[in-house]
Amino acid sequence: MENFRLFLGLRLSEAATEYLSCKMQALSEAVSFRSWVHPADLHVTLHFLGDTPVARVDALSAAAAEAAAEFAPFALALTEAGTFGPRSAPRVLWSGLAELAEPGGALAALHAALGARLSASGFATEARPFRAHVTLARGGAAGFSPAALEAAWRGAACDTPSAGAAQPELAPPAVWTADQVTLLRTHLGRRPSYESIGEFPFSR
Repeated sequence: MENFRLFLGLRLSEAATEYLSCKMQALSEAVSFRSWVHPADLHVTLHFLGDTPVARVDALSAAAAEAAAEFAPFALALTEAGTFGPRSAPRVLWSGLAELAEPGGALAALHAALGARLSASGFATEARPFRAHVTLARGGAAGFSPAALEAAWRGAACDTPSAGAAQPELAPPAVWTADQVTLLRTHLGRRPSYESIGEFPFSR
């Protein structure tokens, strides 16, 4: 039986992708990581499904479509750089996210709604807490410097805030509107690695 390696996520806008690509170029000159994400693969993971029988893709798509239809589009902003794992040799380098509308919580609610639909359809979901982020790189070298990371992020010439912006510390390219969930297939050993095989719009 053929399997696809799948996950559900949010794609970034073209401008947000270009913004992070600029940041990643600056970071790669300041901190050492084994592998950097291809710009076309930048995304926010909502649920990782892993190896999934092709025959189950339709059921997975139906569950995702039902959950996505419960939501209205919402604005997201890329914030700061951070890491997962040991401070001196982190596993993952990421960009943080913020919701611009008050009171927020749309991302967590979307994650929960998708999880409920997936579970009801017989799909296993990850038990670890949801921490929304965009992965930038993996495999930090020993001797990693958080100070160097922060300086490179803040010093990168990627930020061009517009006059009168609601949050002038954020560059317009760092802000985009999430309006659909995407089903992505991973092609191991290929760059870019992710192929969109389903898109489920927010309909509320």
